[in-house]
Amino acid sequence: MNKIGKNLIYQSSYQVLKILMPLITVPIVSHSLGSTGIGQYAFANSIAQYFVLVASLGLPLYGTREIAKVSDDKRLLSKKFWALEGFSIILTSIVLLCYAIVGLLFNLGTIYFIQALLVIGAGLDVSWFFMGVEDFKKITLVNFLLQAASFLFIVTQIHSDQDLIKYTIILTVISVLNPITLWYFLRGKIYFIRPKFIEMWQALKASAVLFIPQVAIILYTNLNKTMLGTLGNKTFVGIFSNALLVTTVFIALISSVDTVLMPHATRLFSKNRHNEGYIMIQRVLNFEAYFTIAIAAGIIALSDKLIPWFFGSSFVDMNAVLPILSLLVIVIPGGMSISRQYLIPQNRIKEYNNSVYLGAVISIILNFMLIPPLGAVGAAIVSVLVESLIWLIRLWDFWKNTRLGYSRWQILMNLLTGMIMVVVIKLLTSGMAAVPMTTIIQVLIGIMTYIVLTTLLKANPILPFLKQVKEKILSKS
Repeated sequence: MNKIGKNLIYQSSYQVLKILMPLITVPIVSHSLGSTGIGQYAFANSIAQYFVLVASLGLPLYGTREIAKVSDDKRLLSKKFWALEGFSIILTSIVLLCYAIVGLLFNLGTIYFIQALLVIGAGLDVSWFFMGVEDFKKITLVNFLLQAASFLFIVTQIHSDQDLIKYTIILTVISVLNPITLWYFLRGKIYFIRPKFIEMWQALKASAVLFIPQVAIILYTNLNKTMLGTLGNKTFVGIFSNALLVTTVFIALISSVDTVLMPHATRLFSKNRHNEGYIMIQRVLNFEAYFTIAIAAGIIALSDKLIPWFFGSSFVDMNAVLPILSLLVIVIPGGMSISRQYLIPQNRIKEYNNSVYLGAVISIILNFMLIPPLGAVGAAIVSVLVESLIWLIRLWDFWKNTRLGYSRWQILMNLLTGMIMVVVIKLLTSGMAAVPMTTIIQVLIGIMTYIVLTTLLKANPILPFLKQVKEKILSKS
């Protein structure tokens, strides 16, 4: 198996774990802490994320790209690493001081100060190094073990709304241990080269170019939680955050493809193999869409039976929020694929920036307009509108320059099948109780309906792929 295939397996297996973990922990936490407790944690975390963003300063994307360029030369690799991490440590120290000052000035409470550890974790995060050298095995191993530890602590320690501080400590400490542990695996890959100030300064400036759009991104992905907590109440934040979590775990799984392919795309474009890179992106877009449309339709069909037993009675208002946010499963991976495999590898940072700037401005305006009258529903509508706009802008740019994009027939048939799947699930399970067995039955009905119909309509991209694999095996034999 080639390197890309192995990396995809590593990343996908970890993302599957990230999906399976919430399936067990989210019901425990939701029933124990309730929508208000979840909201208090999410509100403090939304503020902490602004500081985490500044501490990262675009390094995850910039670092991956720069390390990928010098991954074959140990001296250049070491020099580049310490220049990047050197400025990161200095910057993190400054950000941490500002974090403490803001917390004291606005009296943000214990939960907020515990999450100061997230800022430290951001400064020490070197996962970008391993992504750049396309070594996803170690990232997966560390993440797997820490996720397992997190699961164990949550299951055994979180039992009531009095455990909110304990819950915050568990999640925060695990998040910090993740980047710290990766430093162990740097042994032998690099050696210490004292970074020069001019090198750190140049790295900081180059990384800041990607930081600016990251600010815009967090304004339209994180600001809604902060505004819900200030313009509405913490219960709104809890409802919105849990609904968003359902979509996020699936987005993370789909996006593992982009994480693996970004260094590979960078190399293709750096060697002027543009057509090969464009075709790869087109295939990824169609392959992703097949799954994301099915997942979004599934969330819509399952939500009314799933929410009562999975999240608890205090989250009943999620019935109006989750179906809206399910559309993010389609548009976010699509926009992310184009940015990570097309715009960033080709250093088209201006086009990447423009889409997120526009999204940030629209998000702020619409959140102020819709959150006061609609609460969590308003925040959900804004999230979908903004992410859809960004996706369409990037898709248009890709099509304009390559004349490539989604397969129209496949997308139309996938959408039609998705709608049929929702109707079939609703009709066949309308009289069933909101219990786990009902959800399992709904999932099985949905999978069978979607696969059968898309196969009959010749809109299943997996079949041509399997056919190619079969032909290769037969040719070798």
